[in-house]
Amino acid sequence: MTTESWDDCFYTALIVFCFLIRGDEILLIRRANEPYRGEVTIPGGRKKRGESLSDACAREMFEETGYVLGGRTFAGVLHAWRHGSPKEYVSHYYVCRDFTGTLRESDEGHLFWAGLDESMTLPGIHPFYVKLLPIIRSGVPADLPVEMLENGECIWR
Repeated sequence: MTTESWDDCFYTALIVFCFLIRGDEILLIRRANEPYRGEVTIPGGRKKRGESLSDACAREMFEETGYVLGGRTFAGVLHAWRHGSPKEYVSHYYVCRDFTGTLRESDEGHLFWAGLDESMTLPGIHPFYVKLLPIIRSGVPADLPVEMLENGECIWR
């Protein structure tokens, strides 16, 4: 009988993000804090212990945007890791077109609406967003592994 080793297993940080879409616009955030300070992406954050992924998504959207989510659709997963780091980031993505409330800023960054097409070429747009948006718009759930190199380059597997 062999015993499996945990040596090759990662500590996993679970992250949730949401593509909040209104007509042909998407809500974006220019991040004020690390990680991704100064970069443009969609709102999101860490799942807390005991939360479901969907509940974490709803909480993060309310905290960062002021919006209360209605129905949301699971849109995929992105697995990211860096050489030399014991941590893997597993980001779960949702799409929501059904939300209420009033947009309000948080200390996470500046929120703004942008056209879906124009969002792909905005200054500072995060490369993960550029890779994910076409897949998300296709309606096929994403399952993307990406290795992040020390020089900032990404290798998509």
